[in-house]
Amino acid sequence: MSVGAEFRADLARVLRAGSRLVAIDTDDEARAVALLEDTGRELSWPVHTWSLAGGVDGAGGARTLPELLERLRGDRDDALWLLLDVGAIVDTAALRRLRELAQRNVGPALVLVERSGAALGPLGRIPELVPVPLPPPDREELAARLYTIAAALQDAGWRDAIDRLSAGTAPIVDAAAGLPGFAYDRVLAEAVLACGLDVPAIVRHLRGAKPAVLGRGGLLDPIATSDADELGGLDRLEAWLALRKLTFSPAAAAAGIGPARGCLLVGVQGCGKSLAARVCGRTLELPLIRLDPGRLFGGTVGASEANLRQALSELDRMAPAVLWIDELDKGFAGAEGSASDAGTAARVLGGLLTWLQERTRPVFVVATANRVDLLPAELLRRGRFDEIFFIDLPDADARERITALHFERTTAAHRPADAWPAFARIARAAEGYSGAELAAALAEARVIAFAQARPVAADDFAAALAASIPLSVLRAEDVLALRRWASGRARPA
Repeated sequence: MSVGAEFRADLARVLRAGSRLVAIDTDDEARAVALLEDTGRELSWPVHTWSLAGGVDGAGGARTLPELLERLRGDRDDALWLLLDVGAIVDTAALRRLRELAQRNVGPALVLVERSGAALGPLGRIPELVPVPLPPPDREELAARLYTIAAALQDAGWRDAIDRLSAGTAPIVDAAAGLPGFAYDRVLAEAVLACGLDVPAIVRHLRGAKPAVLGRGGLLDPIATSDADELGGLDRLEAWLALRKLTFSPAAAAAGIGPARGCLLVGVQGCGKSLAARVCGRTLELPLIRLDPGRLFGGTVGASEANLRQALSELDRMAPAVLWIDELDKGFAGAEGSASDAGTAARVLGGLLTWLQERTRPVFVVATANRVDLLPAELLRRGRFDEIFFIDLPDADARERITALHFERTTAAHRPADAWPAFARIARAAEGYSGAELAAALAEARVIAFAQARPVAADDFAAALAASIPLSVLRAEDVLALRRWASGRARPA
């Protein structure tokens, strides 16, 4: 049975049992209304819609909610009334009238169709209100919509559209899973216009567009990925990621191998953890979504936990994807205590830990942290992450590669053709400097040379390095403690 059929069956059962106030939370209003109209036909009940803008059935009658509820109070015949977006406009009198209507078991049934994530406000406290979830379209529905779109394209002159898109049904449907119906139709049309009937290109377009469609709640950010060549090191991490990419293939699923769960990147500040997270998305060829734990915490009771549930629900719909949890140590610092925030951080962390352990959707989680001593022990347990990597200060070879990356970005007019060997020697000798510090010193050298209207020289680079004190000196004790912790506990990246 398809998702739509299950929804209609669930709703019909609730209505036949006598419920007269139902709430549906969905972004796909048109799809919800179509399913509700189908339910009304199956029940042989007349169906009407009401909105503040259009009144009854778009004809303008009963333009206010109190007018409509007063009209319905005297009705005793079964009917289905779809009330669109009333959560934000209901007042105390209308709230009471809604509850009185909900307390009956005959007469018109009211279905509140609300935007996904919109607050029901006082409506949510009506005891008689029955929520009926409307999941996004399933594979069967998406496949049917794909065929309809392919047929329309072929009628419009796209030769072989039905055969070519039908042959790619499985990967297209997998890439679009979680999208509301209206968004699926639009994004698929955009993909065809951008990529033609090239199925692999359509799949990449769908995966790239899905986070922007679903992540509008402000808790998750789609992030551009980066190529592994930009790392300038971390060869072991690159090899590990290349192997884990295979676990997201259909062949791995057929062999009973589940998708990789993720990795925790612990290391010295400025040594490439954030860049490595971006590389995860590119290597795995999946969209990259960033979660800033600080955004989860709200000012009202229960808001933080609700934000986490919303973010994880959106993320499950975006799958397959890479989730980047940035600065995990700062976001959940103090979560093991409850004195300062009444245990909010501990509850949010507990919810995240449960999801990390029990998630079934293909979401690869890459988390970054600087202070491992602030991380709760539960986070480090196997099963939540596949591996923990330690990103240390770059060695001589890595320092040369990092400097070369930034040196190449300098225009030829601002660097002598034979300057690189001297820059390379300086970079290799810059023991204790992080990649970020090398990039900053090179940027400073370029500014100095530009101010004097001459090409950048190796002496400028050496002077900029000499003028800066690296973090490995400023926080030598912390770096040493982190290295001691990583020894035997984390895999070198």
